[in-house]
Amino acid sequence: MFSKKIFSMLLEKAKGPRSWRQFAADCDISYVQMRKLVQGEQENPPRPKLIRKLADHAFDDVDLEDFMFAAGMVRDDASFIVRESTKQDAFYADYRALSQKDKNTVNEFIKFLSSRSKRAAEGSEEQ
Repeated sequence: MFSKKIFSMLLEKAKGPRSWRQFAADCDISYVQMRKLVQGEQENPPRPKLIRKLADHAFDDVDLEDFMFAAGMVRDDASFIVRESTKQDAFYADYRALSQKDKNTVNEFIKFLSSRSKRAAEGSEEQ
């Protein structure tokens, strides 16, 4: 599943001190396309050829696999394939669709369950 937010964050890191226009020029892609990716306006993930251009001209420690993973692809031997959706992806999609109030309730419940599990583990260690 294409994560526009993560892809955008990776682009920000990969850009380094350059301007967006300079980064787009270095990658040999249009500034308009770069802007769409950065602002999360592109609905479909970029193709591997474009992602390779971004990775080849990235600063810092952003590499091809980071971009491919954010685009919803994983390495399969020598090439990348589209990653199949998982139950975890479905959970996050459902979670993102909740209101903020419901998200807060879910977060509190997770904290409650985590603390309960920790107490149970600590109790079993004492015995």
